[in-house]
Amino acid sequence: PFPAAAGHYAEPTTVNNVETIASVPYIINGGAEWFRTMGTERSPGPKIYSISGHVEKPGQYEAPLGTTLRQLLELAGGMKDGIPLKFWTPGGSSTPMFTAEHLDVPLDFEGAVEAGSILGTTAVMVFNETVSVPWAVMKWTEFYKHESCGKCTPCREGTYWLVQILERMVDGHGTEEDIDTLLDVCDNVLGRSFCALGDGAVSPIQSGIKYFKDEFLALCEKNRKPALAGADR
Repeated sequence: PFPAAAGHYAEPTTVNNVETIASVPYIINGGAEWFRTMGTERSPGPKIYSISGHVEKPGQYEAPLGTTLRQLLELAGGMKDGIPLKFWTPGGSSTPMFTAEHLDVPLDFEGAVEAGSILGTTAVMVFNETVSVPWAVMKWTEFYKHESCGKCTPCREGTYWLVQILERMVDGHGTEEDIDTLLDVCDNVLGRSFCALGDGAVSPIQSGIKYFKDEFLALCEKNRKPALAGADR
């Protein structure tokens, strides 16, 4: 078993997270009840939210668990140059993306899951309306392909083919069938790789197609097959 979960006397032993270590003195000095005055009932305490992307003041912001993106944007000075929010990730590119409709999702462990994502590393990546979702998804997938160690077939082969399809689509040579193929490959990677990299690699693709399928379809428009005569009668 991982020593952080079951080590000395079968108790959690290894504490190697800087954020956790930094919290320990304050919990000892202030007490558990003081600590629980922050955050939510099931996710007590503060969290460091790393905000990057199209905000006026990117950086590290410590706030109570359950803080929303709307509140974090206020701390970060709002959207850069006033260009509206389009999509964002609550915990880095390996977490399913959210949209502007999710501004008030509580960013704690339960709230993110209930809304269809996970809190992850709280690496909040913010994108405005100038960014193409398929392009962003492609760049993320290129990263995961590069980072795959190659040990397991689903991740090694899956990320390779996902990149091939996405690059072809973004280059303007995709077809509608490619969208179904992307989702099929994602299904064959999710939950089938040795580590979580495979799961993280498919998250932006699945959520990107879920919320912005029209953008993927638009890339395939010029390759759309003409409808058969009388097919709409």
